[in-house]
Amino acid sequence: MKALFVSHGSPMILVEKNSWKELLSEIGKEFADFDRVVIVSPHFATWDKHYVEVQERLECIQDYYGFPEELYKFCYSAPNDVEFAEAIVRGLEREGIPVKADTSWGLDHGAWIPLMYMFPFPKKVVTVSITPNGPEEHVRIGEVIGSLADDKTLVIGTGSPTHRLDLMYMKVGKWNSKFDAMLMELINQGDVIGLLNLPSKKEWIEAQPEGDLAPFYVALGSSSGKKGRVLSYTSPEYGVSMLAVEFD
Repeated sequence: MKALFVSHGSPMILVEKNSWKELLSEIGKEFADFDRVVIVSPHFATWDKHYVEVQERLECIQDYYGFPEELYKFCYSAPNDVEFAEAIVRGLEREGIPVKADTSWGLDHGAWIPLMYMFPFPKKVVTVSITPNGPEEHVRIGEVIGSLADDKTLVIGTGSPTHRLDLMYMKVGKWNSKFDAMLMELINQGDVIGLLNLPSKKEWIEAQPEGDLAPFYVALGSSSGKKGRVLSYTSPEYGVSMLAVEFD
């Protein structure tokens, strides 16, 4: 199996000329022969338990508001791999991780936007929610998924490492994120302990990572080597960064 972390960006990516869409398309071609995708979005967040969707089809959710009308013409749904989703539920239960088989969610924009560009013809998809329970638990979730996966399974976490929307809206000036530099160095070093300790750093507080980077930690946990390779990085807007990582 393989694991990725990719930023999904603002919904405006749908109508803007943006090289990130080309990157997603190229990454998708690399994994064109994979059978299923497990995707973890920062916008599928639950509190007490991790939800795993087990309905037959994951419908598109346009969970963004106040954007130009043309953005609402875009949508992407996918068939669920129900058998694999149920296996994840059982695996998390065995590990004592709070989990619930659910049918109330689908694919939010943090999931369907990258999937749309990576796989125009939808593959089977499984989606798992994040909680506020910290990096260690999300790494354990990734380890469970990795233990169940075959060599045709792709695990994807999405989100922005730096997510300072206050700076983006105020447009106070270009901001270079010290946190992003720290994160990428730890990824390249394969320093798992350093990655798990990131929430204790002042740079983490300054960056306000989207979804507390929980999707990143799931992808990290699912990889056997726990070491990643940065494929691309950019900071296209004030206070927001985009990162793509492939894990060994």
